[in-house]
Amino acid sequence: MIRRLSLLILFSVIAIPAFAGLRYAESTAPTSLNPMLVADMPSLRATELMYEGLVSPPVAGDVEPAIADSWTISPDEKSVKFKLKKGLKWHDGTPVTAKDVVFTIEAGRDPRTATALGAQFDAFESVEAPNDQMVIVNFKRKVLNPLLYFDFKILPSHKFPMGFIASESAIESPVGSGPFSFGEWTHAGEIRFKRNAYYPNNKEGGIDAVEVSPVPDDNIRNELLRYGAVDLLPQVRPKDIPALEELTSVRLYPYSTLSYSYLGLNFRNPLIRVKAFRQALEAGLNRPEMLKAHYGNRGTIISGPFPPASWAYNFDVKPSAFNSERAIQLLKEAGINDADKDGVREYDGKPITLKIVSLAQSEVQKAVVLDLQQQLKNMGIKADIRFLEPIAWKTAVFEDHDFDLVLAEWTFDNSVNIYTLFHSTQTGPNQNNFGAYSSAEADRLLDESRQAKNSEMLRATYGELHKVLHDDLPYIFLWSLNRYAAINSRIENVRLHPFYFFSYIAEWKEK
Repeated sequence: MIRRLSLLILFSVIAIPAFAGLRYAESTAPTSLNPMLVADMPSLRATELMYEGLVSPPVAGDVEPAIADSWTISPDEKSVKFKLKKGLKWHDGTPVTAKDVVFTIEAGRDPRTATALGAQFDAFESVEAPNDQMVIVNFKRKVLNPLLYFDFKILPSHKFPMGFIASESAIESPVGSGPFSFGEWTHAGEIRFKRNAYYPNNKEGGIDAVEVSPVPDDNIRNELLRYGAVDLLPQVRPKDIPALEELTSVRLYPYSTLSYSYLGLNFRNPLIRVKAFRQALEAGLNRPEMLKAHYGNRGTIISGPFPPASWAYNFDVKPSAFNSERAIQLLKEAGINDADKDGVREYDGKPITLKIVSLAQSEVQKAVVLDLQQQLKNMGIKADIRFLEPIAWKTAVFEDHDFDLVLAEWTFDNSVNIYTLFHSTQTGPNQNNFGAYSSAEADRLLDESRQAKNSEMLRATYGELHKVLHDDLPYIFLWSLNRYAAINSRIENVRLHPFYFFSYIAEWKEK
Protein backbone atom coordinates (compact mmCIF):
# COMPACT_ATOMS: atom_id res chain seq x y z
CA MET A 1 0.00 0.00 0.00
CA ILE A 2 2.85 2.37 0.83
CA ARG A 3 4.58 1.60 -2.46
CA ARG A 4 1.41 2.16 -4.50
CA LEU A 5 0.77 5.45 -2.70
CA SER A 6 4.33 6.64 -3.28
CA LEU A 7 3.98 5.98 -7.00
CA LEU A 8 0.75 7.97 -7.15
CA ILE A 9 2.48 10.87 -5.44
CA LEU A 10 5.46 10.49 -7.76
CA PHE A 11 3.36 10.68 -10.92
CA SER A 12 1.34 13.60 -9.59
CA VAL A 13 4.56 15.54 -9.06
CA ILE A 14 6.52 14.57 -12.17
CA ALA A 15 3.95 13.44 -14.71
CA ILE A 16 3.56 15.55 -17.83
CA PRO A 17 0.46 15.82 -20.03
CA ALA A 18 -0.14 13.02 -22.54
CA PHE A 19 2.66 12.99 -25.06
CA ALA A 20 2.86 11.18 -28.41
CA GLY A 21 6.47 10.41 -29.27
CA LEU A 22 9.60 9.50 -27.37
CA ARG A 23 10.03 10.68 -23.79
CA TYR A 24 13.35 10.10 -22.05
CA ALA A 25 14.82 10.98 -18.66
CA GLU A 26 18.28 12.28 -17.80
CA SER A 27 19.86 12.47 -14.37
CA THR A 28 20.42 16.19 -14.97
CA ALA A 29 18.91 18.67 -17.39
CA PRO A 30 20.92 19.79 -20.42
CA THR A 31 22.72 23.05 -19.74
CA SER A 32 22.88 24.20 -23.36
CA LEU A 33 21.34 23.47 -26.75
CA ASN A 34 24.25 24.99 -28.61
CA PRO A 35 26.67 22.25 -29.73
CA MET A 36 29.59 24.67 -29.60
CA LEU A 37 29.02 25.22 -25.87
CA VAL A 38 28.10 21.78 -24.50
CA ALA A 39 30.19 20.35 -21.68
CA ASP A 40 28.03 17.44 -20.48
CA MET A 41 26.48 14.34 -22.00
CA PRO A 42 22.79 15.32 -21.49
CA SER A 43 23.46 18.48 -23.52
CA LEU A 44 25.36 16.59 -26.20
CA ARG A 45 22.54 14.06 -26.58
CA ALA A 46 19.96 16.84 -26.87
CA THR A 47 21.96 18.74 -29.49
CA GLU A 48 22.31 15.54 -31.51
CA LEU A 49 18.53 15.68 -32.02
CA MET A 50 18.72 19.16 -33.52
CA TYR A 51 21.95 19.56 -35.49
CA GLU A 52 23.99 17.90 -38.21
CA GLY A 53 27.59 18.19 -39.28
CA LEU A 54 29.15 18.10 -42.71
CA VAL A 55 29.57 14.36 -42.23
CA SER A 56 28.01 11.84 -39.86
CA PRO A 57 29.61 11.15 -36.49
CA PRO A 58 32.43 8.65 -37.03
CA VAL A 59 32.08 4.97 -36.21
CA ALA A 60 35.35 3.01 -36.30
CA GLY A 61 36.87 5.88 -38.28
CA ASP A 62 34.25 5.88 -41.02
CA VAL A 63 31.86 8.73 -41.82
CA GLU A 64 28.89 9.16 -44.14
CA PRO A 65 27.41 12.24 -45.85
CA ALA A 66 25.25 14.55 -43.76
CA ILE A 67 25.05 18.22 -44.77
CA ALA A 68 27.82 17.47 -47.26
CA ASP A 69 26.82 15.40 -50.26
CA SER A 70 30.39 14.49 -51.23
CA TRP A 71 33.98 15.51 -50.62
CA THR A 72 37.46 15.38 -52.09
CA ILE A 73 40.65 15.16 -50.05
CA SER A 74 43.66 16.82 -51.66
CA PRO A 75 46.63 14.58 -52.58
CA ASP A 76 48.76 16.18 -49.85
CA GLU A 77 45.91 15.61 -47.31
CA LYS A 78 46.08 19.26 -46.26
CA SER A 79 42.65 20.33 -47.55
CA VAL A 80 39.16 18.94 -48.05
CA LYS A 81 36.62 20.23 -50.57
CA PHE A 82 32.98 19.63 -49.62
CA LYS A 83 29.99 19.80 -51.94
CA LEU A 84 26.85 20.50 -49.93
CA LYS A 85 23.47 18.86 -50.46
CA LYS A 86 20.91 21.01 -52.24
CA GLY A 87 17.60 22.04 -50.72
CA LEU A 88 18.57 21.75 -47.05
CA LYS A 89 16.90 24.21 -44.68
CA TRP A 90 17.29 25.38 -41.14
CA HIS A 91 14.35 24.82 -38.81
CA ASP A 92 13.15 28.37 -39.50
CA GLY A 93 13.07 27.74 -43.27
CA THR A 94 16.30 29.60 -44.14
CA PRO A 95 18.44 27.70 -46.69
CA VAL A 96 21.60 25.96 -45.45
CA THR A 97 24.57 27.27 -47.45
CA ALA A 98 28.35 27.25 -47.47
CA LYS A 99 28.21 30.56 -45.58
CA ASP A 100 27.01 28.65 -42.52
CA VAL A 101 29.96 26.26 -42.67
CA VAL A 102 32.42 29.14 -42.99
CA PHE A 103 30.79 30.90 -40.04
CA THR A 104 30.91 27.78 -37.84
CA ILE A 105 34.61 27.19 -38.45
CA GLU A 106 35.58 30.84 -38.08
CA ALA A 107 33.47 31.16 -34.91
CA GLY A 108 35.12 28.03 -33.51
CA ARG A 109 38.52 29.63 -34.06
CA ASP A 110 37.46 32.97 -32.59
CA PRO A 111 38.82 33.39 -29.02
CA ARG A 112 35.60 35.21 -28.09
CA THR A 113 33.65 31.97 -28.59
CA ALA A 114 33.35 30.22 -25.24
CA THR A 115 33.98 26.71 -26.51
CA ALA A 116 36.10 23.79 -25.37
CA LEU A 117 36.54 22.80 -29.05
CA GLY A 118 39.04 25.56 -29.81
CA ALA A 119 41.99 23.21 -30.24
CA GLN A 120 40.06 21.18 -32.81
CA PHE A 121 39.27 24.25 -34.91
CA ASP A 122 42.85 25.45 -34.47
CA ALA A 123 43.92 22.67 -36.85
CA PHE A 124 42.38 24.66 -39.72
CA GLU A 125 44.43 27.27 -41.58
CA SER A 126 41.55 28.78 -43.53
CA VAL A 127 38.08 28.12 -44.94
CA GLU A 128 36.54 29.51 -48.11
CA ALA A 129 33.27 29.21 -50.00
CA PRO A 130 33.61 29.58 -53.79
CA ASN A 131 29.80 29.35 -54.01
CA ASP A 132 26.76 28.50 -51.89
CA GLN A 133 27.22 24.76 -52.34
CA MET A 134 30.99 24.39 -51.99
CA VAL A 135 33.39 24.75 -49.06
CA ILE A 136 37.16 24.31 -49.04
CA VAL A 137 38.84 23.78 -45.67
CA ASN A 138 42.63 24.04 -45.46
CA PHE A 139 44.65 22.50 -42.65
CA LYS A 140 47.76 24.05 -41.14
CA ARG A 141 49.60 20.80 -41.70
CA LYS A 142 49.00 17.30 -42.97
CA VAL A 143 46.81 15.35 -40.55
CA LEU A 144 45.80 11.75 -40.12
CA ASN A 145 42.24 10.95 -41.23
CA PRO A 146 41.25 14.56 -42.04
CA LEU A 147 37.52 13.72 -42.16
CA LEU A 148 37.56 12.93 -38.43
CA TYR A 149 38.17 16.64 -37.77
CA PHE A 150 34.66 17.43 -39.02
CA ASP A 151 32.55 15.79 -36.30
CA PHE A 152 31.35 19.23 -35.11
CA LYS A 153 27.84 20.48 -35.87
CA ILE A 154 27.13 23.28 -38.33
CA LEU A 155 25.41 26.38 -36.94
CA PRO A 156 23.19 28.94 -38.76
CA SER A 157 25.17 32.10 -39.47
CA HIS A 158 22.04 34.25 -39.59
CA LYS A 159 21.37 33.56 -35.89
CA PHE A 160 24.76 34.95 -34.79
CA PRO A 161 25.15 38.44 -36.29
CA MET A 162 28.15 39.20 -34.03
CA GLY A 163 30.20 36.61 -35.91
CA PHE A 164 31.07 34.56 -32.85
CA ILE A 165 29.19 32.55 -30.22
CA ALA A 166 28.81 34.19 -26.84
CA SER A 167 28.09 32.05 -23.79
CA GLU A 168 24.67 33.65 -23.30
CA SER A 169 23.56 32.21 -26.64
CA ALA A 170 23.10 28.94 -24.75
CA ILE A 171 19.71 30.15 -23.51
CA GLU A 172 18.36 31.53 -26.78
CA SER A 173 15.84 29.62 -28.89
CA PRO A 174 18.14 27.39 -30.95
CA VAL A 175 17.85 26.63 -34.66
CA GLY A 176 19.43 23.60 -36.33
CA SER A 177 18.97 21.49 -39.44
CA GLY A 178 18.66 18.04 -37.83
CA PRO A 179 15.66 15.70 -37.52
CA PHE A 180 14.02 17.59 -34.63
CA SER A 181 13.42 21.29 -33.99
CA PHE A 182 13.19 23.07 -30.66
CA GLY A 183 9.70 23.37 -29.17
CA GLU A 184 9.95 24.70 -25.64
CA TRP A 185 12.06 24.62 -22.48
CA THR A 186 9.74 24.61 -19.46
CA HIS A 187 10.38 26.10 -16.04
CA ALA A 188 10.44 22.55 -14.66
CA GLY A 189 13.39 21.73 -16.92
CA GLU A 190 11.64 19.62 -19.58
CA ILE A 191 12.68 20.27 -23.16
CA ARG A 192 10.31 19.41 -26.01
CA PHE A 193 11.30 18.86 -29.61
CA LYS A 194 9.11 18.36 -32.66
CA ARG A 195 9.78 16.59 -35.92
CA ASN A 196 11.50 18.82 -38.48
CA ALA A 197 9.24 19.02 -41.53
CA TYR A 198 12.19 20.18 -43.66
CA TYR A 199 14.39 17.21 -42.79
CA PRO A 200 15.02 15.18 -45.97
CA ASN A 201 15.56 11.82 -44.25
CA ASN A 202 12.25 11.53 -42.38
CA LYS A 203 11.00 7.94 -42.36
CA GLU A 204 7.48 6.55 -42.54
CA GLY A 205 6.42 5.67 -39.01
CA GLY A 206 9.25 7.70 -37.53
CA ILE A 207 9.10 9.44 -34.19
CA ASP A 208 7.11 12.68 -34.31
CA ALA A 209 8.29 14.33 -31.10
CA VAL A 210 10.88 13.94 -28.36
CA GLU A 211 10.86 15.18 -24.79
CA VAL A 212 13.60 15.06 -22.17
CA SER A 213 12.92 15.44 -18.45
CA PRO A 214 15.49 15.83 -15.66
CA VAL A 215 14.94 13.19 -12.97
CA PRO A 216 17.91 13.13 -10.56
CA ASP A 217 16.83 10.09 -8.52
CA ASP A 218 17.93 6.76 -10.06
CA ASN A 219 15.11 4.81 -8.43
CA ILE A 220 12.46 7.22 -9.66
CA ARG A 221 13.83 7.08 -13.22
CA ASN A 222 13.54 3.29 -13.13
CA GLU A 223 9.98 3.45 -11.86
CA LEU A 224 9.01 5.93 -14.55
CA LEU A 225 10.38 3.54 -17.16
CA ARG A 226 8.72 0.53 -15.58
CA TYR A 227 5.29 2.18 -15.60
CA GLY A 228 5.60 3.73 -19.06
CA ALA A 229 5.89 7.37 -17.96
CA VAL A 230 9.18 7.57 -19.90
CA ASP A 231 10.32 5.47 -22.85
CA LEU A 232 14.09 5.64 -22.55
CA LEU A 233 16.92 5.88 -20.03
CA PRO A 234 20.24 6.61 -21.78
CA GLN A 235 22.15 4.95 -18.97
CA VAL A 236 21.01 2.52 -16.29
CA ARG A 237 22.83 1.48 -13.16
CA PRO A 238 24.52 -1.92 -13.35
CA LYS A 239 22.64 -3.14 -10.29
CA ASP A 240 19.29 -2.40 -12.00
CA ILE A 241 20.01 -4.53 -15.07
CA PRO A 242 18.69 -7.88 -13.71
CA ALA A 243 15.31 -6.34 -12.78
CA LEU A 244 14.99 -4.53 -16.12
CA GLU A 245 15.83 -7.71 -18.02
CA GLU A 246 12.68 -9.30 -16.60
CA LEU A 247 10.38 -6.63 -18.07
CA THR A 248 8.79 -7.55 -21.39
CA SER A 249 8.00 -3.86 -21.95
CA VAL A 250 11.67 -2.86 -21.90
CA ARG A 251 14.70 -3.79 -23.98
CA LEU A 252 18.28 -3.29 -22.89
CA TYR A 253 20.79 -2.02 -25.46
CA PRO A 254 24.49 -2.39 -24.62
CA TYR A 255 26.74 0.20 -26.21
CA SER A 256 30.49 0.53 -26.01
CA THR A 257 31.03 4.06 -24.87
CA LEU A 258 34.60 5.23 -24.98
CA SER A 259 34.48 6.74 -21.52
CA TYR A 260 36.07 6.69 -18.11
CA SER A 261 35.59 8.24 -14.68
CA TYR A 262 38.33 10.15 -12.92
CA LEU A 263 39.11 12.35 -9.95
CA GLY A 264 40.30 15.62 -11.47
CA LEU A 265 42.96 17.58 -9.56
CA ASN A 266 43.38 21.35 -9.41
CA PHE A 267 47.10 22.12 -9.77
CA ARG A 268 46.46 25.72 -8.73
CA ASN A 269 46.55 24.30 -5.19
CA PRO A 270 50.25 24.02 -4.14
CA LEU A 271 49.53 20.79 -2.28
CA ILE A 272 48.22 19.13 -5.45
CA ARG A 273 51.49 20.00 -7.18
CA VAL A 274 53.34 17.78 -4.69
CA LYS A 275 53.72 14.53 -6.61
CA ALA A 276 54.04 12.39 -3.47
CA PHE A 277 50.66 13.72 -2.34
CA ARG A 278 49.05 12.72 -5.65
CA GLN A 279 50.67 9.29 -5.38
CA ALA A 280 49.34 8.95 -1.83
CA LEU A 281 45.82 9.77 -3.01
CA GLU A 282 46.03 7.08 -5.69
CA ALA A 283 47.46 4.47 -3.31
CA GLY A 284 44.98 5.25 -0.54
CA LEU A 285 41.77 5.05 -2.60
CA ASN A 286 40.41 1.52 -2.84
CA ARG A 287 39.16 1.68 -6.42
CA PRO A 288 38.38 -2.05 -6.83
CA GLU A 289 36.21 -2.04 -3.71
CA MET A 290 34.41 1.11 -4.85
CA LEU A 291 33.73 -0.38 -8.29
CA LYS A 292 32.32 -3.48 -6.62
CA ALA A 293 30.25 -1.64 -4.02
CA HIS A 294 28.73 1.03 -6.25
CA TYR A 295 28.67 -0.55 -9.71
CA GLY A 296 28.50 -4.29 -9.07
CA ASN A 297 31.93 -4.80 -10.67
CA ARG A 298 30.46 -3.99 -14.11
CA GLY A 299 33.49 -2.08 -15.28
CA THR A 300 37.28 -1.99 -15.45
CA ILE A 301 39.86 -0.20 -13.28
CA ILE A 302 42.02 1.93 -15.59
CA SER A 303 45.65 3.02 -15.52
CA GLY A 304 45.68 6.10 -17.72
CA PRO A 305 44.03 8.71 -19.93
CA PHE A 306 42.36 6.52 -22.56
CA PRO A 307 39.27 4.31 -22.26
CA PRO A 308 40.25 0.62 -22.36
CA ALA A 309 37.83 -0.06 -25.24
CA SER A 310 39.85 2.27 -27.49
CA TRP A 311 42.76 1.48 -29.79
CA ALA A 312 44.93 3.96 -27.86
CA TYR A 313 44.88 2.25 -24.46
CA ASN A 314 48.28 0.89 -23.38
CA PHE A 315 47.56 -2.44 -21.66
CA ASP A 316 51.22 -2.77 -20.70
CA VAL A 317 50.61 -0.07 -18.10
CA LYS A 318 48.84 -1.71 -15.16
CA PRO A 319 46.63 0.11 -12.64
CA SER A 320 48.38 0.84 -9.36
CA ALA A 321 47.24 -1.34 -6.49
CA PHE A 322 45.43 -0.13 -3.39
CA ASN A 323 47.99 0.15 -0.58
CA SER A 324 46.97 2.17 2.47
CA GLU A 325 50.34 1.68 4.16
CA ARG A 326 52.17 3.07 1.14
CA ALA A 327 49.77 6.03 1.09
CA ILE A 328 50.62 6.91 4.70
CA GLN A 329 54.34 6.48 4.06
CA LEU A 330 54.22 8.79 1.01
CA LEU A 331 52.47 11.45 3.06
CA LYS A 332 55.10 11.22 5.79
CA GLU A 333 57.95 11.40 3.27
CA ALA A 334 56.41 14.59 1.87
CA GLY A 335 56.25 16.09 5.36
CA ILE A 336 52.45 15.94 5.45
CA ASN A 337 51.85 14.89 9.04
CA ASP A 338 49.28 15.24 11.81
CA ALA A 339 51.46 17.20 14.20
CA ASP A 340 48.72 18.10 16.70
CA LYS A 341 47.16 14.60 16.61
CA ASP A 342 43.65 15.88 15.85
CA GLY A 343 43.10 13.44 12.99
CA VAL A 344 43.78 15.98 10.22
CA ARG A 345 47.19 16.25 8.56
CA GLU A 346 48.84 19.60 7.96
CA TYR A 347 50.70 21.01 4.99
CA ASP A 348 52.84 24.12 5.30
CA GLY A 349 51.61 24.43 8.88
CA LYS A 350 47.90 24.44 8.03
CA PRO A 351 45.29 21.65 8.34
CA ILE A 352 44.41 20.14 4.97
CA THR A 353 40.85 20.57 3.72
CA LEU A 354 40.11 19.61 0.13
CA LYS A 355 37.01 20.85 -1.67
CA ILE A 356 35.35 18.06 -3.68
CA VAL A 357 32.91 19.17 -6.37
CA SER A 358 30.45 16.78 -7.97
CA LEU A 359 27.29 16.90 -10.01
CA ALA A 360 24.19 16.27 -7.95
CA GLN A 361 23.08 13.93 -10.70
CA SER A 362 22.48 10.54 -9.16
CA GLU A 363 22.37 8.66 -5.90
CA VAL A 364 25.20 6.42 -7.08
CA GLN A 365 27.52 9.34 -7.76
CA LYS A 366 26.67 10.87 -4.39
CA ALA A 367 27.50 7.56 -2.73
CA VAL A 368 30.84 7.42 -4.55
CA VAL A 369 31.71 10.94 -3.38
CA LEU A 370 30.80 10.14 0.22
CA ASP A 371 32.94 7.01 -0.03
CA LEU A 372 35.83 9.16 -1.30
CA GLN A 373 35.34 11.52 1.62
CA GLN A 374 35.59 8.65 4.12
CA GLN A 375 38.67 7.16 2.47
CA LEU A 376 40.38 10.56 2.52
CA LYS A 377 39.47 10.85 6.22
CA ASN A 378 41.17 7.49 6.78
CA MET A 379 44.34 9.10 5.38
CA GLY A 380 43.95 12.09 7.69
CA ILE A 381 42.63 14.45 5.03
CA LYS A 382 39.45 16.43 5.54
CA ALA A 383 37.16 16.82 2.51
CA ASP A 384 34.31 19.29 2.10
CA ILE A 385 31.76 18.20 -0.49
CA ARG A 386 29.73 20.41 -2.80
CA PHE A 387 26.99 18.75 -4.85
CA LEU A 388 26.08 21.18 -7.61
CA GLU A 389 23.43 21.42 -10.30
CA PRO A 390 24.80 21.29 -13.88
CA ILE A 391 25.12 25.02 -14.61
CA ALA A 392 26.69 25.74 -11.21
CA TRP A 393 29.01 22.73 -11.63
CA LYS A 394 30.13 23.90 -15.07
CA THR A 395 30.81 27.40 -13.72
CA ALA A 396 32.75 26.11 -10.69
CA VAL A 397 34.91 23.69 -12.70
CA PHE A 398 35.38 25.27 -16.13
CA GLU A 399 35.13 28.99 -15.38
CA ASP A 400 35.94 29.78 -11.74
CA HIS A 401 38.14 26.70 -11.15
CA ASP A 402 36.72 26.64 -7.63
CA PHE A 403 37.60 23.10 -6.54
CA ASP A 404 40.46 20.92 -5.38
CA LEU A 405 39.06 17.57 -6.53
CA VAL A 406 36.24 16.92 -8.99
CA LEU A 407 34.58 13.58 -9.68
CA ALA A 408 33.73 13.53 -13.38
CA GLU A 409 33.75 11.51 -16.58
CA TRP A 410 35.08 11.97 -20.10
CA THR A 411 33.39 10.36 -23.08
CA PHE A 412 35.31 10.25 -26.36
CA ASP A 413 34.69 9.70 -30.02
CA ASN A 414 36.83 7.23 -31.96
CA SER A 415 39.77 9.63 -32.23
CA VAL A 416 40.22 9.69 -28.40
CA ASN A 417 42.04 13.00 -28.78
CA ILE A 418 43.25 14.10 -25.33
CA TYR A 419 45.25 17.17 -26.41
CA THR A 420 42.82 19.66 -24.86
CA LEU A 421 42.63 17.70 -21.60
CA PHE A 422 46.30 17.82 -20.68
CA HIS A 423 48.23 20.35 -22.81
CA SER A 424 49.45 23.35 -20.82
CA THR A 425 48.04 25.80 -23.39
CA GLN A 426 44.46 24.62 -22.73
CA THR A 427 43.98 25.97 -19.20
CA GLY A 428 41.88 29.12 -19.63
CA PRO A 429 38.18 29.64 -18.88
CA ASN A 430 35.92 27.05 -20.53
CA GLN A 431 38.88 24.97 -21.67
CA ASN A 432 39.24 21.29 -20.95
CA ASN A 433 42.48 21.40 -18.95
CA PHE A 434 40.50 22.93 -16.11
CA GLY A 435 42.95 21.65 -13.49
CA ALA A 436 45.84 23.67 -15.03
CA TYR A 437 48.05 20.59 -15.34
CA SER A 438 51.41 21.38 -16.92
CA SER A 439 54.17 19.01 -17.94
CA ALA A 440 56.90 19.65 -20.51
CA GLU A 441 57.09 15.92 -21.30
CA ALA A 442 53.32 15.59 -21.72
CA ASP A 443 53.26 18.72 -23.90
CA ARG A 444 56.02 17.26 -26.10
CA LEU A 445 54.12 14.02 -26.65
CA LEU A 446 50.81 15.78 -27.21
CA ASP A 447 52.45 18.01 -29.83
CA GLU A 448 53.95 14.92 -31.46
CA SER A 449 50.53 13.28 -31.55
CA ARG A 450 49.21 16.13 -33.69
CA GLN A 451 52.05 15.68 -36.19
CA ALA A 452 52.05 11.87 -36.43
CA LYS A 453 52.29 10.83 -40.08
CA ASN A 454 50.52 7.50 -39.71
CA SER A 455 48.43 5.50 -37.26
CA GLU A 456 51.42 3.42 -36.09
CA MET A 457 53.32 6.55 -35.06
CA LEU A 458 50.25 7.91 -33.30
CA ARG A 459 49.71 4.67 -31.41
CA ALA A 460 53.35 4.66 -30.29
CA THR A 461 53.15 8.28 -29.13
CA TYR A 462 49.92 7.65 -27.26
CA GLY A 463 51.42 4.56 -25.65
CA GLU A 464 54.30 6.61 -24.29
CA LEU A 465 51.93 9.39 -23.23
CA HIS A 466 49.84 6.82 -21.34
CA LYS A 467 52.92 5.84 -19.32
CA VAL A 468 53.86 9.45 -18.58
CA LEU A 469 50.40 10.44 -17.35
CA HIS A 470 50.00 7.22 -15.35
CA ASP A 471 53.19 8.14 -13.50
CA ASP A 472 52.58 11.89 -13.18
CA LEU A 473 48.88 11.68 -12.19
CA PRO A 474 47.14 14.75 -13.61
CA TYR A 475 44.03 12.80 -12.56
CA ILE A 476 43.39 9.89 -10.26
CA PHE A 477 42.17 7.55 -13.00
CA LEU A 478 39.25 5.46 -11.72
CA TRP A 479 37.27 3.11 -14.00
CA SER A 480 35.47 2.60 -17.26
CA LEU A 481 31.91 1.30 -16.87
CA ASN A 482 29.87 -1.04 -19.03
CA ARG A 483 26.94 0.94 -20.50
CA TYR A 484 23.34 -0.06 -21.11
CA ALA A 485 20.40 1.99 -22.33
CA ALA A 486 16.87 0.87 -21.48
CA ILE A 487 14.16 1.57 -24.08
CA ASN A 488 10.46 0.80 -24.22
CA SER A 489 9.74 -2.12 -26.55
CA ARG A 490 7.31 -0.04 -28.61
CA ILE A 491 10.32 1.84 -30.01
CA GLU A 492 11.78 -0.18 -32.88
CA ASN A 493 14.68 -0.08 -35.32
CA VAL A 494 16.90 1.34 -32.58
CA ARG A 495 20.57 1.90 -33.30
CA LEU A 496 22.78 3.81 -30.87
CA HIS A 497 25.98 5.71 -31.50
CA PRO A 498 28.52 4.94 -28.74
CA PHE A 499 29.31 8.62 -28.21
CA TYR A 500 26.58 10.79 -29.74
CA PHE A 501 23.76 8.33 -28.87
CA PHE A 502 20.92 9.86 -30.98
CA SER A 503 22.80 9.98 -34.30
CA TYR A 504 20.40 7.50 -35.93
CA ILE A 505 17.15 8.58 -34.32
CA ALA A 506 15.65 9.53 -37.69
CA GLU A 507 15.58 5.77 -38.39
CA TRP A 508 13.79 4.86 -35.14
CA LYS A 509 10.10 3.95 -35.36
CA GLU A 510 7.10 3.73 -33.04
CA LYS A 511 4.78 0.75 -32.95
